[in-house]
Amino acid sequence: MTSFRFNFSCIDAKDEKEGTDQNKETKFLECEEIIPDKQISTLEDIVIHAKMFTCDDVEIGHVAHSDKMFLSGNYNTNALELAEQVQSDLVAGKYEGGLKVWECTSDLIKYSLDSNDIDFNEKKVLDLGCGVGILGIYALQNGAFVTFQDYNKEVIESVTIPSVLLNIDEELQKDELKKCKFYSGDWASFNKKLPVGEVYDIILTSETIYNEENYTKLIELFLERLSKDGNIYVAAKTCYFGVGGGMRQFESQIEKTGCLISESVWKSSSGVQREIIKVKRK
Repeated sequence: MTSFRFNFSCIDAKDEKEGTDQNKETKFLECEEIIPDKQISTLEDIVIHAKMFTCDDVEIGHVAHSDKMFLSGNYNTNALELAEQVQSDLVAGKYEGGLKVWECTSDLIKYSLDSNDIDFNEKKVLDLGCGVGILGIYALQNGAFVTFQDYNKEVIESVTIPSVLLNIDEELQKDELKKCKFYSGDWASFNKKLPVGEVYDIILTSETIYNEENYTKLIELFLERLSKDGNIYVAAKTCYFGVGGGMRQFESQIEKTGCLISESVWKSSSGVQREIIKVKRK
C-alpha cells in the first residue's frame, strides 16, 4: 500500500510561486450531497479493508483505501490515482488528502477526553474536511447529529460512509444514519448548498489550514454556519513550511473579521509543533 506525504519541506520559492499561479486557475469541485445506500449493501465486502484508530481508550474502526475500491468507482477525478502519480497528499483542485488519518485528529480526540470542554450530546456537529471521518464518528458515538464534509466524492463514498457504518450496530443502523449527512465538494460550494439558516453548535476541522488561499472561504463558512453560542475547534501544525499556512496566519485572518475571536487551548510538547485553537463569536 502506497504511503503518501505532504511535500511541504521540499518546496522551494520557485515551486511555491508556480503552485500559487496554478491555484488561481483551479476549478474546484462542486458540492454534492451523498446518500448512504450502496455502502450498506456492500459493507461485508468493504470491511476487509478496515483498520483501527486508537487514542487512549477510544477505538474507532475505519476503512483503509485500496486500488480495487477506488478504481471500481465512476469518478471524473480519481483521488487515489492522482495521489499515487505525484506521490503527494495534495493535488490542487483535485485531491485534498482525505485518504489518510492525520495526526492532529488524535490531538482533537485527546483534547476532548482530557479537557471536558466539548459536550457532543444532542449537538449539531460539522466535521469539516472529514476525510476518513474519525472526528465525526467520535461525535456521533457521543450523541451528536453529524454532518460529514470532504472535498472528494470518492472519499466520502468509499471511505467516510463505510467507516461510519463500521461503528454502528446493525440494529441501530437506520436510526443512527438519520443523524448523519454527507457532502463532498469545495467549501464555498458546500456553504451555498446548505439550507439557509443551517448552523452548527460545534465545528471540528483538522489539518485544513495549510493553504492560505483557502482561508477566506473557510472563514466565511465559519461566519455563516456557526451557531450563536457555538464553538469551532481547529487542529493543525503551528507552521506548514514551504506552503505559508499556519496557526498565526490563520488567527490573523480570524481577527480581521471583527466578529470572531480565537484562543489557543492546546499545544504539543514535543516533535513537530501542533496546536488546537478554539474559535467563537464575539
